[in-house]
Formats: sequence, C-alpha cells, structure tokens
Amino acid sequence: MKKVSPPELSLEVSELENDKTSLTALGEKLHQTFKISLEGSWNQMQASTLHEHLEELCKPVEKSGQSATEICGIEGETHWKIHDGLLVDDASAVGTDILIAKSAFDFAAAQAAKLDGESGVVRSHKLQFALMKILTNWGQKEKVVNQILQRKFGSQLDVDVGYIDLTSVTTYEDRERFQAFKAPELLFMMESWSLLPKHLVKTTSSSRRTDLYFQHKVEGLKYVVRRQQGLNHPYYGPTTAVSWPTNMDNSYQEYMDYSFNNDGYTSRHLFIHEKTHFFWGRMWDDQMKKDWEAAGSWKEKGNDFWMTDQTIPFASDYGASNNPDEDIAECMAAYVLHPMLLQARAPVKEEFIRKHIMRDTRYLERPIFTFDIDNREPYRRYPPSVNHIDIRVEGDPNDDKTVEMKMLVDVGHGWHSPIHAEVTVSGPNGGSKTLNLYPDPVEEENGGLITMRATEVFSKYCENGFWSASQIKMVDKIGSERWIKVDQYSWRLYLNNGMGTTWAPRYLPQTLKLEKSLEKDDESGLNYPVVKATIRYQQTGAPLDKTSPVWMRLASKPNSNRGGMNEAEWDGSGTSSYSYPQYQKGECVQDTNSWDGSCTVSWKLSPYSAAGHYYVSMIQLKDIASNTRNQFFTQQKPGWTCCGRVGNTPNDEFPVLTDLQQCAKGTKISPDNICVEQDVSPPILDHESIRIQVEPMQASEPDGASVVKVYFKAKDDKSGIGTVGYRLMDPQGFSHQGYMSHENEYGPIFHGDSSAWNEYTLKVELAKGSPGGKWQLESLDIHDKAGNRKHHQFIELLQFVTSR
Repeated sequence: MKKVSPPELSLEVSELENDKTSLTALGEKLHQTFKISLEGSWNQMQASTLHEHLEELCKPVEKSGQSATEICGIEGETHWKIHDGLLVDDASAVGTDILIAKSAFDFAAAQAAKLDGESGVVRSHKLQFALMKILTNWGQKEKVVNQILQRKFGSQLDVDVGYIDLTSVTTYEDRERFQAFKAPELLFMMESWSLLPKHLVKTTSSSRRTDLYFQHKVEGLKYVVRRQQGLNHPYYGPTTAVSWPTNMDNSYQEYMDYSFNNDGYTSRHLFIHEKTHFFWGRMWDDQMKKDWEAAGSWKEKGNDFWMTDQTIPFASDYGASNNPDEDIAECMAAYVLHPMLLQARAPVKEEFIRKHIMRDTRYLERPIFTFDIDNREPYRRYPPSVNHIDIRVEGDPNDDKTVEMKMLVDVGHGWHSPIHAEVTVSGPNGGSKTLNLYPDPVEEENGGLITMRATEVFSKYCENGFWSASQIKMVDKIGSERWIKVDQYSWRLYLNNGMGTTWAPRYLPQTLKLEKSLEKDDESGLNYPVVKATIRYQQTGAPLDKTSPVWMRLASKPNSNRGGMNEAEWDGSGTSSYSYPQYQKGECVQDTNSWDGSCTVSWKLSPYSAAGHYYVSMIQLKDIASNTRNQFFTQQKPGWTCCGRVGNTPNDEFPVLTDLQQCAKGTKISPDNICVEQDVSPPILDHESIRIQVEPMQASEPDGASVVKVYFKAKDDKSGIGTVGYRLMDPQGFSHQGYMSHENEYGPIFHGDSSAWNEYTLKVELAKGSPGGKWQLESLDIHDKAGNRKHHQFIELLQFVTSR
C-alpha cells in the first residue's frame, strides 16, 4: 500500500478580480433581485459572494421571460443573518428568518492558493449547498429543484414524453412503476453533480487534449427518474441505480430505494457514478476508453465479459468485479468524495483521471472533527494473494452435497493475516451462495503459509452443473482489500444433482391479506401497532428455504381518501420525506400432503409511525436451492402485462391496503382505536456537543490498536432515537462504516424521554496496524423509531483548479 501524505494547501495574496460594489449597494441589489434583507454583521465579501451564488442558481436565461424570484420560487421578503457557530446544514429557516453559518463563506469565493507547490485557485460549494436547501425548502419545492436541474445540468424530473415512451427500448413500463423523489434525495442529486468541475475536458486520447469542452449539461442525460418505493429493478434486482446512456437520444437514469436507504455518502457516490456512465457512453471516444482499459489491464473475453489480472488498484469490489465502465465510474466517485483513497490504492488511475479527465482539478478534505491515531510501525501491505485453491464435493446424485473449499495463502513474515475471504458462486442459470472462508488458527507472530477454508452444504435441489465464481475478495483486519479474478486459478465446482431445479416457488395470485393489531411493550406499558401479512404460496421445484423462505417490504402513502390512493398520492414520495419501506423476513408452513402453503410476515411499528395507507410493495419467495421469485404490488391498469416482465416475474397486483389514521385530538392508541400520533420529522443532532476521545490499547508501544469514543447529544420530537450509522475516514482515504450500539437501538418503543437531549457514545475499536495520523469523523446518519433519518456530513470538500 502506497503511503500518501496529506496535501499541503497554502493561501496566497489574492490577485483575483473581486466585486468592488459597496456593501450598501450589494444589500440593495439583493433586496431588489431576491427580496433579501441583510441583518446583523455582514461584510462586503460575504454579501458579494451571496449575490454571486444566488445569481448562479436563479439568474434568468436570456429571453426566458422569467425573473430570478420565479425561477427560485421566492415569494416574500426574508431576513438573513450570519451565525458564528456550527449549524446543521449550514443553514436554518424559521418563517422569514434565515441563518447562514459563517464558515460557509470561508471558501465560497475562489481564492488564490498553492497546492503542493502548484498555483491555482481553491473554492468550496458549502455556501451553494446551503442556498439550495433554503431556496428549495430542503428539497420540498420540487418545481424549484427542477428549474435548477434544468439550468445547471440540462436534466429534468418531469417525464414529459410519458414513461411508456421513455422506457420503450429499455424495460417497457408504465408510470405506476415510478414515483417522485423524496426531498433529501433531490438535495443529494444537486449537491453531487455540483461537485464536478463546470467544464470537464472532452478527451480524445491519453496523450492529447482538444479545445472542446462540455458543460455540466451532459449529452443525452435529459431525464432522472425514481422507481416506486419498495420495488426491485425488473432486470437487475436489488441494484441501486441504472443508467441508459446510449439507448436513445434523450435518455435517462433511474434510482431505487437502495440508492438512498443506506447513508448519505452512498447517495452522493451513486449520483457521480451514474453520471460517469453518460461520460463513458456519450462523451469519451474509443481511444480514451482504450487508454483507461490499459491503465486497469482490462481485457474483453467476449460478449462484454471482461477480466483483469490487477488485484489491488480499485476503488471498490464493484469496480473490480465488472468492467472498465464500472471501474471508472467507481473511481470518479472516489476521486471526488474520498480524494486520498485512489492516491493510496490506485495511483495510476488517480493520475489518469486527474490529468486526462479532470484537467488537474483536485479535491481536498476540510474536516470539522479530527482525532490522532498513534502507530509507530504502521502496516501498509495489502492482504495476501492466493497460492492455491482446492474444492471438494461429497455426496451422491440424490443427496445433499458437502462442499469444502480451501485456499492456501502466503501472508509473509509478521503478525498480519487476512480476517476472511469471500466468494459468491452462481449456478448455470440461477441461484447463488456466498462462501466466507476463515483462516485456520495459527500463532499470530508466525506468519508464512496459512489455510483458509469454508464448508457449506448445497441442497440436492441446487441446479445441476458447474457453479461459477468471478472474484475472490480478501479482507484483512484493518479493512484493506484485494480482489482476485477466479480465472487465475483452476476453478472446478461441479454439482452432480439428479434432483436439481431452477423452478422458484410462486405466490398464489390474490392471496395477500393484511391485518392490524396492537401489542404492549412490557417495560413502558405503551401500545404499538402491528401489521401482519399472510399469503399463500406454491412449491414448484425445491422446498422453501429453511432460514429465510419469504421476505416483504411494507410501504406507506398518504390516506386522504379512505377508499384507496388517488393518482397524485401514488405518484408522490410517500408519507414521509425521511423514511423508507421496512424490510422484514417471515415464516412459511406447508400444508399436509400438498405443494401449497402459507407464509406470514409481521412488522412491529412505532406508535409514532406516519399516518397513511400501509401496503406490501414486494414479496420475495426463496427455496432451498436459492431460486427466488418476486411479486410486485402497484396501481397498474387492468390488463397491462408488459411492465418489465422478464423471466418468471408475474404481473403486478393492485396493493392491498390497511390504514393507520392519525389519532384524533384527545385520543390515544388502544385496542379499540388503532391509530398513530405521527412523527414525520428527523431526529436532531447537537453539532456543538460532539467531542472525540482516543484510548490506545498499547500506550507504551502504540501500534494503531485504539478505542475511539465519539460523544454527542441528540433528541427526537416524538418517536425517539433508533439506529445510528457512522463513517470514520483514515489518513489513507478509506472510510470505515458501521452502526452504533445503544440501549434504544432496537424495537418500536423508545425507553426514556425522547424529546430531551440524551448523550450517546459511539465506540469503535481500531485494529492493530491501523494507519497512524489524523483521522476524521466523516458522517453520522441518525434514525428515529418512526423511520425518519438525517444525514450529517462533517467534511467540507474543497476544489482546487490549477492555473496551468
């Protein structure tokens, strides 16, 4: 692993042309154009920068006939003040009173600077992101968002051609499979795309550039759409997003729940990743692509199947396991969002992107919260590669098979060894299993050759034939990874299964039923609603899986119409802008002497869940041979049968609804009154309360092993704090992700006073060998019991543009 040093940025005496307009005159311009009244302590530079950024977002295009106030939805006069301390989102709006964090102005205007001795200018988008939130009411004003997307990026949310025409050469679906974006999702989109340079170089080869440039308006990317909540993609299953750059002149991207229900970094990453597919498909010529393929040692083996003998220089396992297009999409996102990562993992690719795509534009991290890890002898070697693979299969044709996989790896000298290896195997036509291999016990200091092994039972119903794998992922104790293409080794996993099948179990049409009830929390004595779904199924091949035979997603929409959902409610983003459908596994029981049976799934909901129509959006049944079949529930018109129907996917059914009404004033939830006191607001984090403490495990001889404690205060208006996700970034740019344990982490009821400030402690143990130096608290994602969530980003990204 290459050791990378933090970039050295120094500000120069500015020779840039600055706005010389007086503070008084700027105040008048802001009031006249944007109805803004500056109050409190403003200086000329702050007022000038504010005006500049507002013009960039709202200034009318020539002959458009629109005013700035119309474009950005400014209705009445607002009063703006600068806030000296930390401020969530760097902005707040209470009525007509607006606060902007003073720190948002630090790099809002371009400043002359030197980065590692090279001259250029540096700036940040922090102020622009705060303004986007204010102007769009944190993404709630979709019309304003759409105006900004069209003006800045040439893309739009409104599918004016209709969904059937839009998807006619891709998935061929109607509008009932799609919905509006949620408000925070739109903010992630605008922010992520804004981070890319205004003028990316249109590159024709790795050795030369042209004078042709393109704006953010990427050719062909006209529409951005979102699938209905709780649905998988009809072609690609549980994927996060799909781009169609070359399918039509005015093409589109589509995003799913998986794009947003992890954490904020994942969402930003995906928007940059997907936009890169349009660069690859529409903007970069064949020579440029060949040069990138050479940088990654990619070779096409036919039918768009690619291989590489490189095992380390990738941004992620997804980039390593696919093709050059996915590789560069992952690297572009990492280049922008995790600037140090490519420098450490893939310096050749980092240099390629910097010189031939970004035109020497670089990104720097400016963290709010940091801590130091001491390691006198840091370990910078990647996990070992594989010396030998041995696969043994035992079992007769009509018996279950015991598969033992062993790998011999050489870890060299010293304590370091992989913690596990992971390989996913797939049947000839369907079904898959993931094998996790762990090392045999060895003396930690011995090193040398070690054996990693996994033993897995494959059902006699698994498909007959060769089961293949594309990649082995090796992970060590400090999170470093190596990705090894399986074609480098002799891979022979053959299942001689006389009873093998690919027929998946099926949901029996029109058998879904929902019912609601109450349960009581023993500790608090509070009631909470429970929604139970029952279905009938039919075994068509193998018996159902023993541990996870069925799972479903429970979604909700507003319920202004008790008889069902109108078109606007179905097309909308759901009952809350901050929550997502709930995934839950269930149990199945087969009828006596029958291929049919029943499945049941239950959801324990917070008594503060959003009021609305609750419905199952998707069902997946799985058999013991890993064959799966999905059932979607949408408001498709009767007789509509196209809609992404592929393979064994049946036609959609109309949603079965059960209502959870808002409790009437003065009433409480009870067996006779199953209602909710809805909470549709995310939890609140006190940024000023955050502090970090580090305790080395070996204080006398620090080796990186440490306990990191992050203290913070948070509260929620009703349902209480639930899951808390975190990211810590090490000095090499690797993001360490996980979830915080606390006494209210699970269950529908918060025990204690949810509305009071409670102190929480995030405890993370770093392994021996963890990189020494300055670490950063990257983000916290805080969820409440009603499913509302809020992403808190603690690293400001600076953009440096060379003067060359």
